[in-house]
Amino acid sequence: MDRARMRLGRRELERSADWVAGHQRRDGGIPWFPGGKLDPWDHVQCAMGLASMGRLEEARRAYRFLAETQDRDGTWPSAATATEVLDATRDSNHAAYVATGLWHYYRASGDVAFLRTLWPVLERAVGFVLRLQDESGVVAWAADPNGVVWPAPLVAGCSSIHGSLLCAVRIAGVLGYERPEWERARRRLARAMRERYELFLEAPVPAPPGQFSMDWYYPVLGGILRGEAGRRRLFAGKDVYLDEGAGCRCVVERPWYTVAETCELVLALDACGLGDRGLDLFSWVHTLREGDGGYWTGIAYPEMLLWPVERPSWTTATVLLAADALFGEGPTSGFFRELGAEDQPPRKRASFRDLDLRLA
Repeated sequence: MDRARMRLGRRELERSADWVAGHQRRDGGIPWFPGGKLDPWDHVQCAMGLASMGRLEEARRAYRFLAETQDRDGTWPSAATATEVLDATRDSNHAAYVATGLWHYYRASGDVAFLRTLWPVLERAVGFVLRLQDESGVVAWAADPNGVVWPAPLVAGCSSIHGSLLCAVRIAGVLGYERPEWERARRRLARAMRERYELFLEAPVPAPPGQFSMDWYYPVLGGILRGEAGRRRLFAGKDVYLDEGAGCRCVVERPWYTVAETCELVLALDACGLGDRGLDLFSWVHTLREGDGGYWTGIAYPEMLLWPVERPSWTTATVLLAADALFGEGPTSGFFRELGAEDQPPRKRASFRDLDLRLA
């Protein structure tokens, strides 16, 4: 395939950014669909996609929305509309992800004053996350509205939280605050995930680890594994979760391939020095692009049937983040590559095909 055809032009990317921005409400919230539900994690993902395209005012409005709607315990409901709460669960990964978003915004803008304004929001959110971390280092999935903790860690959730804690530590450093307990929490979490995977196998979770493809690539995306260890993990799961030309499965037992998971896998591949393979995957998702710049969620394969028949805002935002990593030349293009940089120095970039030969 001609590599020139893989790259979306600036006009196409701007159209996609316009499409995501069109979902933003007057209060700054970015729901899945106009008039639909909003969850904090996907809201931040949209803000990051917009910031990667230079839409900084829209991103600021999104973070101000979080400041205005944060509960006193540092959290947000897992799902809500503009007028009602749909799911009052307090998800630890949702709370943590504001740190990833704010660090991404700072990398895009250099706006220290805005970081300082949002610092109390970040501090409360991280405080909630650390209250859900147990002695082993893993972080429980969630708490109910009364503060009762669901004592189950999720692989993808803890991996994302690891990246968020790293971002929180970096924000504290920029602002001149010392938060050594945040760094200790991050290291404990990383150590637990690398050395005590049985903690996730034994937990009473709704789905066993590995049922969702996010459990495969998120330890790489969140910075738990990088370099050779990250490449080995991605190689080990490619025949389970990946179909050539279709994309990354969402659920292991179903032939359902989604744009968001495929683009997140692109980010994980790029973070391990496998950007060439990421380019291949990125080229597959554009069959699900519409002329207005928005993307469908995914397809059932090989029938190539849209499923579900919806276009959530965060799917297109994740396309923007993948495009920035692969083609961007601005300050956020290396954002996900840098999430594992402190514990695991970047390795020499390698091709996926070379890895196939080396580990066969």
